[in-house]
Amino acid sequence: KCPTAPIGSYPNIRFIKNSKGCQMLKLANINDIEQLVELENKMFDETKYFRLSKNEFLKLLNKKSTLLLVWIEDNIIIGYALAIIINKKHLWFNSLAVSKEFQSTKIAKELFDSIENYAIKGCFDSIILEIRQDNKALLRRYKGFKYSECQIIESYYPDGSNAIRMTKKISKED
Repeated sequence: KCPTAPIGSYPNIRFIKNSKGCQMLKLANINDIEQLVELENKMFDETKYFRLSKNEFLKLLNKKSTLLLVWIEDNIIIGYALAIIINKKHLWFNSLAVSKEFQSTKIAKELFDSIENYAIKGCFDSIILEIRQDNKALLRRYKGFKYSECQIIESYYPDGSNAIRMTKKISKED
């Protein structure tokens, strides 16, 4: 059975019962580390992206400035979103990953929206993120979500590729 009440302090944690079983969006905790590392290693090619290690996930979970959400289906983490509070005005959307077999679902959008909703409810002025300059599809998607390009960061990724830093101004109407 799915739990009937939200857990943790994040207001948008919810449980969904569907024909496939139980799905849950929740704050990550130390018990999720092994699955997070496994997902990270599956989703990010280390020659192109910086991967988070077990120790890095542990450090992030111990920081009050970290928001690490996981999407769980039948007790398996199939996606996560990581944001870091830079200061009272800015939230850095660091990473989003969803298992390949679930990428055609709405899970990535749910995770993405949850981070944006946190920024809105937390009265942040902006969300900052970086993407690969050669990832044109993701660039178009984020522009569609009202993110704008603000900086090119040369040789940002392990393979020497550039990054585009993007920002989204947050307003209470978003």
